[in-house]
Amino acid sequence: MNSFKLSLKLFKDNIQVYKLYLLITIVSVTAFYNVLAIENNEAFTTISERFQAASVASLSCGFILICTVIYFIFNADEFFLLNRKKETALYMLMGITQSKIGQVFAIESLFLGATSIFSGLAFGVIFSKLFFMLLAKSIILNVEIPFKISLKAIFIVILVFSCIFAILGYKKYRVVKKSKLIDMINATKQKESLPKLRYIKGILGVVLILAGYLVGVMIKRWNIDLIVSSMAALLCVSIGTYFFFGSFMSIVFNKMIKNKKIVYRNVMLVSISNVYFRLKGNYRNLAMTAILCAAAITAFGVSLSFEEVAKKEVLKESPYSFSYESDDERLKGKVVEIINESNHELIGFNENKFFLGKVDYINYPRKVDYNNEAIIISYSTLKKNLEFLNYKTIDDIEPKGKEAVFITSATTLASPLNVEKEEIEIKNREYIIKKQEEAPFTGIIDKLGTKNIYILEDGEYEKVKEGFNETSLNCVQIGKEEEADQLILNIREVMPKEKVYPHINEYTWDYYAIEIFHFLGLIMSILFILLTFSTIYFKILKDAFMDKEQYKTLKKIGMSKEEVKKSVYVQVGISFILPGSVGILHSIIAMKMLEQIMNFSFNMQLIIAIGLNSIIMILFYFFISNNYVKMVYEEGDNNA
Repeated sequence: MNSFKLSLKLFKDNIQVYKLYLLITIVSVTAFYNVLAIENNEAFTTISERFQAASVASLSCGFILICTVIYFIFNADEFFLLNRKKETALYMLMGITQSKIGQVFAIESLFLGATSIFSGLAFGVIFSKLFFMLLAKSIILNVEIPFKISLKAIFIVILVFSCIFAILGYKKYRVVKKSKLIDMINATKQKESLPKLRYIKGILGVVLILAGYLVGVMIKRWNIDLIVSSMAALLCVSIGTYFFFGSFMSIVFNKMIKNKKIVYRNVMLVSISNVYFRLKGNYRNLAMTAILCAAAITAFGVSLSFEEVAKKEVLKESPYSFSYESDDERLKGKVVEIINESNHELIGFNENKFFLGKVDYINYPRKVDYNNEAIIISYSTLKKNLEFLNYKTIDDIEPKGKEAVFITSATTLASPLNVEKEEIEIKNREYIIKKQEEAPFTGIIDKLGTKNIYILEDGEYEKVKEGFNETSLNCVQIGKEEEADQLILNIREVMPKEKVYPHINEYTWDYYAIEIFHFLGLIMSILFILLTFSTIYFKILKDAFMDKEQYKTLKKIGMSKEEVKKSVYVQVGISFILPGSVGILHSIIAMKMLEQIMNFSFNMQLIIAIGLNSIIMILFYFFISNNYVKMVYEEGDNNA
């Protein structure tokens, strides 16, 4: 039998072993195809601004997905190689050369890859229209979604995953070719060496994690650049997590193993010893599991939050049915008359007066206002406008005396700036910023939409406005605003020189960007959860494979099945609790970091995400624990 036929036979015989692995890889290929295909779908490419948001989101999610899948595939492959070492030894005893065995296993990897790629692409193409319909619905894009097969996306998927599985096959070939017969026979009897106690590295791991946390939660207070702070926090936490599991936990387990009160209680000695001795080979898996767990919780929590963030942004970006600039009272009468003659109900009319002034920060090092120019308004103007909009009350927003309140511009989606307590100068008068808030005022309109807003006490406003030309922005609320196109045309006819700004509602770049990330965030969070627990699954099954001989010996000296179960449940529990707890802490800090940038509370969404992740983790814990017991106890009985 040649290598190809033997590889095909082995692939068919081991399909049950590979079923979870194939499920994850097929789902990953399906998701990767659809994420890439966003760029080539006519429904998104016809509108450039919306397409830009979709393009950025698809490329970002695609890159993260591939990095995560690569780790999962190579991690799972280690388990398959270990599980088949005795099989490899048998082939070697039969006289088959190691090179030939390596070829067989390499070709089997290519079969796995081909099955994953072509099955994933088939499902991706079949479900692509449904995927795009759900995406279009999430961003309220009311267009017909055509069914289209993206040849470019197919090419990229085949290229990327073919490279991954080709490298995997070559790795298998090299491992088998260099293997020794005695090592293959005694694969489960290899002794683990204790990890070295590296105190400096362990303490450094904790320090790096805490430093990353500190940078994440202090972005605004320390006025750190957003990109710099994000990268610094990510690097510190990621490197710190590896040092934490690789060195710090070795120190902790070393102390525990010497504590008789802990290790001599029930079956704790066996459980803690197994985790401790395996830490040298498992710390990378534990660290990556913690990072994947954090990514899953954060992706799910943020995607849930983006729905509310999008609604908030719509109100800030377009708070009125329409608005226009004019201080002519006669025009106001004409506008009211046109509305009354139409099929629209006039709900409210409000005039906002303000001026554009130069704002200088006295000691603040970062640039806040473009050309130092901003909108200056009185507190009574803002208060009246918020009441007109029935907007929620903002606590402690009224400035007094030499105080000012800072409101971010309508176009600001996220900002790490913190200008509270900073000193500013407006027309040679100095003020201290009492508070920084977000509130609807101008909406996204020409020039004004990009300006930040400074609120002054009414008396101070009257003093600084002298010498400036006030702008009058008339804001109108009507019924059936989504059908107001003809009404806006009629109003523009009576004021050809004035600027009229219609309601833009969700049709803004920021809205689409948020909603696209909201949808893709949900998809990514599901994939992260699958990959997280699958990584744990193969890691723990690898441990179970190595523990067979040990538990066989323990049973011979009188360890009961109930004691085996207790030992396994504790050991698996440690493997879940450690990375799970660290992942939850990482996700909490990540969400708190986003809260500062986006000025939005994610507490409820975070609780939901952590709760759902914990429930799945508990269910998966019992599933894996039971499989572990079967491997180390029941299979041992059968072999006996």
